[in-house]
Amino acid sequence: MKKYLGFIAATFLLVEGFGIGAAIAGSQYGAVATGPNGAYGWAYNFDSAEGAKQYALSACEGSCTEVVTFSNGCAAVAKGGGYFGWAAATDETTAKNNALGYCGNDSCAIQVWACTDH
Repeated sequence: MKKYLGFIAATFLLVEGFGIGAAIAGSQYGAVATGPNGAYGWAYNFDSAEGAKQYALSACEGSCTEVVTFSNGCAAVAKGGGYFGWAAATDETTAKNNALGYCGNDSCAIQVWACTDH
């Protein structure tokens, strides 16, 4: 089951109390994890790559063994026919297409993907 996890934004408005101020977003990290029998987990919008990795592993619905971390963008993992491919990119479509391309088998399908908010 694929779930929409977020979309990339380069900057955002920060609203605090009654005031509005512009702020440039800092680095955000995410991770996608996969394992046997379709197990997967994901994380996005973490302050550290390690935090995202640990959350993705803990959110895994099974026993995840492969983890891909990324920052300020998207990542996807594809599997099929005993093959495995992953990619990170600035947008969801590119990450998914590249993961499928790196997987190297026509039976490959996207298993999990995630994007940070910027």
